[in-house]
Amino acid sequence: MNLTSERARAEPAGMNRRGVAIAHTKRTVATVALSLLATGSLALMLCSTASATVSHSAYTAQKVCSTPHHGSASCLDERLVPSSLTHADLQAKAVKQASEVAAGSPSVEVKAPIAGGFKPKELHEAYSLPTSVPSSSNQTIALVDAYNDPTAEADLAVYDKEFDLPACTSANGCFRKLNDEGHTTPLPESNGGWATEISLDLQMSRAICEGCRLMLVEAANSSFAALGEAVDSAVKAGATEVSNSYGGAEESSNYASYNTPYNHPGVAITVSAGDCGYFNEGCEGDTNAANFPASSPDVVAVGGTSLGGAGSEWASSVWAGGGSGCSIAFTAPLWQSAIANFSATACGSARSVADVAAVANPYTGVDVYDSTPDGYPTGWGIWGGTSAASPIVAAEFALAGGGHGVSYPAQTLYSNAGNSSALYDVTSGSNGSCTGATSCQAASGYDGPTGVGSPVGLSAFSPEGSPASVSAPRISGTAEEGQKLTLSHGSWTNSPSSYTDQWALCNTSGSSCSSIAGATGATYTLTSTAVGSTLRVQEIATNATGAGSPAVSTQTATVISDIPKITSFTPASGITGSKVTITGTALGSTSAVHFDGVKATFTLLSPTSIEATVPNGALVGDISVTTPVETALSPSEFKPTLSVSSFTPAGGAPGKVVTIKGLGFQSNSGVSFAGRAAASVTYVSATQLKATVPSGASAGAITVTNTKAPTGTVSSAGSFLAT
Repeated sequence: MNLTSERARAEPAGMNRRGVAIAHTKRTVATVALSLLATGSLALMLCSTASATVSHSAYTAQKVCSTPHHGSASCLDERLVPSSLTHADLQAKAVKQASEVAAGSPSVEVKAPIAGGFKPKELHEAYSLPTSVPSSSNQTIALVDAYNDPTAEADLAVYDKEFDLPACTSANGCFRKLNDEGHTTPLPESNGGWATEISLDLQMSRAICEGCRLMLVEAANSSFAALGEAVDSAVKAGATEVSNSYGGAEESSNYASYNTPYNHPGVAITVSAGDCGYFNEGCEGDTNAANFPASSPDVVAVGGTSLGGAGSEWASSVWAGGGSGCSIAFTAPLWQSAIANFSATACGSARSVADVAAVANPYTGVDVYDSTPDGYPTGWGIWGGTSAASPIVAAEFALAGGGHGVSYPAQTLYSNAGNSSALYDVTSGSNGSCTGATSCQAASGYDGPTGVGSPVGLSAFSPEGSPASVSAPRISGTAEEGQKLTLSHGSWTNSPSSYTDQWALCNTSGSSCSSIAGATGATYTLTSTAVGSTLRVQEIATNATGAGSPAVSTQTATVISDIPKITSFTPASGITGSKVTITGTALGSTSAVHFDGVKATFTLLSPTSIEATVPNGALVGDISVTTPVETALSPSEFKPTLSVSSFTPAGGAPGKVVTIKGLGFQSNSGVSFAGRAAASVTYVSATQLKATVPSGASAGAITVTNTKAPTGTVSSAGSFLAT
């Protein structure tokens, strides 16, 4: 564990209340922002709407992982720790936590989110993101890290519950944990520092793309060899996006030998740019060089910003700690070197870090929950670092449907450079000194610290010239079981040549959508599984340039049904004549209820509930409900505990012996003929009695009475004919 306090980073002047340099707002107010910058009035506007402040005096930013050794990487997250905690306090806490772990009962100290951290809803507002799209359920984001986080899945469950996100567990198939060979066992040894990194990675992916599957791949150690093997295993296991929140300064041109695992055409591989500023100058002991694997030309290098605002007003600037620099191992890919102002970086033909950027400043950080002890307070906290930015961008790729067939998805981001509806250009702040070059200084267009900017919405993830949605697809038809719904294509720019449509089942609010297997046509017939849900259609239009970003229809009305269905009944057993409550759907027009084929009397309580009386003569069997549309059967059998099902003969004079059949009979059961006690009763079994017709018996039902459980009196369905 690392208990060394990182010195506070100096932030550029002109900050708002969250410590964010005034740069611009979200695309909806971008033009206004630019005009207001000259007057300074934008600063007032943003301050009045900014989220809660995280005080530099109250918290200290701490690096979670130590400086890496040769050929190894460090995790790139930072956390805020109360300034009141001294070095001695942290040492004592580490000892206490070690003792608790040894005893098998580690405690959680901070049990609620700390004021000031960004929550999923705010991140979606800041980046104009949809909550979910149907295609996201087909995307698997891999988070590659070193060592094992034993509480990763449990911590993710706490995060999901806190922010009302759907559960993502190994049980429901949403979450997987693998080792660097792609197997579920053995897992590497645990490491508290990397465990906090893992929690950050998983929870930021979840915050952005709640419909995506998550795959945690844990390398045996932090060497580039082990981490690279983990990346290969992630892709082999089906990852569509791979986030890597780690790095180490390039030490020589030989770092190109580590690059092979990061070259997976078609897969969006994002990498944190670093947390030590330009050329890692902000951290003692690091080589002054750009970080690998962010410097690989095959990945999307993600730089860091400070983010502030609320609602529809947001601003970003360069985070002083975010990594950037010119590679000594790799040349710039064509799509980077060809961008208009690339020469201003002074990188020459070398690869420049970064490509794109997202929130990373821990003082404008994100809420994270981590319960694995690492010497710092466990539970909720505020985290930052470009370790937050990398999974955010990976999840945005996933939300947009992946790489759209582009071999190196970073190229798509560059093709959208300068498009203010796709990217907002970070033009304020710096992360070091580079003698006027844009390698360390924000600039209009491309710059080292923030690349082409921060994505707004999903259009930045589609190739330039690909179709863009003008109006969403539409669903027509009646939202009722058995009815057919019909899709009409949306309107698109750039002349689509084909469409890909996917029907999805959603909750009543239209979120938490899951793709319906095989439902890709122009129509969809509603089945019983859709009742109580809504439907949406995701459409992707494609032309010769490539596929556009998904467009999603509005949700249908909640699907109803006039086809009856019994979902449950209570109690599950009882004597004939007792009451049973039947629950289901479309029961409002019920005309008959039967127990094992025997008709029962009933009272309709509501369209979803019936109270029925167990009829005389009923035996073990299904309950059925009949409406004008259909007859529905219960999912299980009702079991009478005391019942008269038949008797023979059907009539007779006093002294005649009658055989009575049914259920629940006892050795002391009493029998009556039309209310007159039998002359004698012989117990044969729990299903048979013999009774003698008494003198004075009249025509009527035969009854059986138990005084011990099952207690009560039950009657025959037919009348005995006394002669």
